[in-house]
Amino acid sequence: MMKKLLGTCLILFGLIPAARADSPVVVELFTSQSCSSCPPADAVLGKLAQDDDVIALSCNVTYWNHLHWKDTLSREFCTRRQQDYVRAKGLRGPYTPQIVVNGSTETVGSREGQVKKLVDQAQTIGKIDVKPETGIVSIALPSIAAGNYTLTLFTFDTAYTQAIPSGENRGRTVTYTNPVTAKVELGSWDGQARDVRFDTSGYQPKGGYAVLAQDKSGTIHAAGQLRL
Repeated sequence: MMKKLLGTCLILFGLIPAARADSPVVVELFTSQSCSSCPPADAVLGKLAQDDDVIALSCNVTYWNHLHWKDTLSREFCTRRQQDYVRAKGLRGPYTPQIVVNGSTETVGSREGQVKKLVDQAQTIGKIDVKPETGIVSIALPSIAAGNYTLTLFTFDTAYTQAIPSGENRGRTVTYTNPVTAKVELGSWDGQARDVRFDTSGYQPKGGYAVLAQDKSGTIHAAGQLRL
């Protein structure tokens, strides 16, 4: 009996990765080229991005741009997005490097072990299918629990390497994974399955598109990406 139960447990545990395999995990890194503590976190995101189930986004903030170097990837919407997380989660304030997983948990981005733990423990979320068509991106939203969700599309580039001649990272050359280049609000969603089309004219990302569905607390309930 013990061997039989043990075998059953092994089978069940073996199924866990397969069950998680089809559920995306969104990892957002808030970083800056002017932050001396950020390069290790940038490297952590690069490793995570190698997993097809991970939607890894580097969101470079603007509030360190006064420190003798203006971040070439910084976006005001990244600063606002991080501030939204700060308010929603009741945090003391924004900081870099910060990693947010599925919009619900966060940690210092350079703490690789803790980041991986949060990724492994991330709740299962719905998978949004994002596919290319002529002149558009086709977005197939799954059926999830009824709610009031906000749909957001991000465009991102491929890995970008920057030599930093001044500021806190003077003399360093750092690679940034999937730096976001644009943020587009696609409207609200009630959780029912439906299709959305996004006109790609005016948007030519080198990396791809990511679509996130979040509630008012910032928690992500469904996500998908198209890598170009």
